[in-house]
Amino acid sequence: MKKYIIAFIASFVGVGLGSIVPGLLFYGPEQIRLSKLFPGVVNEVPDPVFMLISGLALIFLMIISFDKMGINNLKNGAITGTWFGALIFTFFGFQFMGITNIVSVQFVLTDIFISSIMGAFQGAIIGWSLGKFS
Repeated sequence: MKKYIIAFIASFVGVGLGSIVPGLLFYGPEQIRLSKLFPGVVNEVPDPVFMLISGLALIFLMIISFDKMGINNLKNGAITGTWFGALIFTFFGFQFMGITNIVSVQFVLTDIFISSIMGAFQGAIIGWSLGKFS
């Protein structure tokens, strides 16, 4: 249980800090642009409660999956995190495109790219934590 708690805290803090730059440079401006195009439909600022719930779910998914897969070091965590990030956000992005006309393919592909990098970072943290505190 200790390794899960430490992996969770490390991942939460690391990804929280690591997401500042993409949030300021890509997601924030895009969110504002979409909120002006679709007022009342797209929030100018995401609801932090829902963002927290979704972020926590993703962290739990990755920690449990990585542990079950035997990912217990920085390198394997980064590699697995990259494809986790890429595949999860490929699903979300193209699913969203399938049900709305709000975002472009360019946005989705950029999101997948950023999510792959963030997945590598998060995966490295989780892999290292699971190995270090087993």
